[in-house]
Amino acid sequence: MKALSLFLLFAIAASGGAIACGGSDSTGPEIRARRTTAVVGDSQSAPTGAVLPIPLSFVVLDAGDVPLVGATVNWKVVSGTAALSPSSSKTDANGTAQTTVTLGNTIGPVIVRGTVGTVSPVNFNLSALDPCAYAAPYTVGSTVNGALTTGDCHQIIGGSGYYYDYYGFTAGTQQGVTVTMSSTSFDTWIDFYGGPDTAHLDVVGFNNDLSSTSTNSLMQIIVAPGAYQIGANSNRSNATGPYTLTSAVRPQTISRCQVIFLTRGISVSDSVTATDCGTDFQGNAGYGDAALIFLRAGSVVTLSEQSAVINPELKLYVYDSTFGNVPPVAINDDSAAGTSNAFISYPVPVTNFYVIFIGTSAPSQTGAYTFNIASSTTAAGSKARPEPLRFPPMPSRWPLSVARRN
Repeated sequence: MKALSLFLLFAIAASGGAIACGGSDSTGPEIRARRTTAVVGDSQSAPTGAVLPIPLSFVVLDAGDVPLVGATVNWKVVSGTAALSPSSSKTDANGTAQTTVTLGNTIGPVIVRGTVGTVSPVNFNLSALDPCAYAAPYTVGSTVNGALTTGDCHQIIGGSGYYYDYYGFTAGTQQGVTVTMSSTSFDTWIDFYGGPDTAHLDVVGFNNDLSSTSTNSLMQIIVAPGAYQIGANSNRSNATGPYTLTSAVRPQTISRCQVIFLTRGISVSDSVTATDCGTDFQGNAGYGDAALIFLRAGSVVTLSEQSAVINPELKLYVYDSTFGNVPPVAINDDSAAGTSNAFISYPVPVTNFYVIFIGTSAPSQTGAYTFNIASSTTAAGSKARPEPLRFPPMPSRWPLSVARRN
């Protein structure tokens, strides 16, 4: 009997004390794990290369349904491509373990598995989306600190490649918006898409440089109710690096000869003043407001200007980046006999940006007006987002040669 006792003592010592009071052993607390609960982060989707906004986590419980502290959870990608940080974590005071997922550059399903002790593993079903078909939810007035990376949407435009991040929002009412993009790493470029037809986004506008001395971008838009997307990218091919994108609500005015983009379906109440553009795009004297609209061939654009204090006159030009002596493609002073209101209905022959000059038939006249662009009666296109276009750089203000009389 004494020999047997000595043998048992020797066996216990050799095993490092595997049998001890309280039932614990050297394998750690995870041996007491009995089930998992409170799974968080399942069914997330994001574009390739993105960090999922919600870390993956779950709670580990022991046999008495008490949260287990200090249990090791191992995380593993079992399908698709992704990076996990960390790949192993311990449960905290609440019994929770978590990891952060960065999706890889392969489009498709991703499965991440968390394992603790002998408990059934927890599978998280995730999805890496095509970044060219994804727009991150965005709120006008918010700031995004983002980065262009090689995992972003890569668009080929004119034989050159550009990386894009897209941000989407919905305007429930007509509103004015200013969008700014800045970076110390590259020359920024903003594209803007959308319109009243929420099923078919179209080009609205773009901006390259804030000014002749700044490579940051700023664009101003008045949008009708609808769905819109901002395309954050670069003027330089294949540029990557951090950037800041921000926006703000602006007045719904077309004033002081600033370059502003419009969509179909808007109505603006404004005034022709002596601080507006002082000439049209042929150099003819006359105060007026100038704005840009993107029009596709085969559609019809309908413009109107009404006023009780001035004699309205509308002119429509094809956008010319040289700002030379460009004749209007349509012009109207009096829409009908006995009325001084102006009206243009123009069948668009060429897809391009067009400049609308909202002025008066008398060079010295100033005063209030109401301007309208009718909503399109033709389909904008068949794609959720049209292919990006590259036009010559556009300023944030019209050149002084056409902007204002001395």
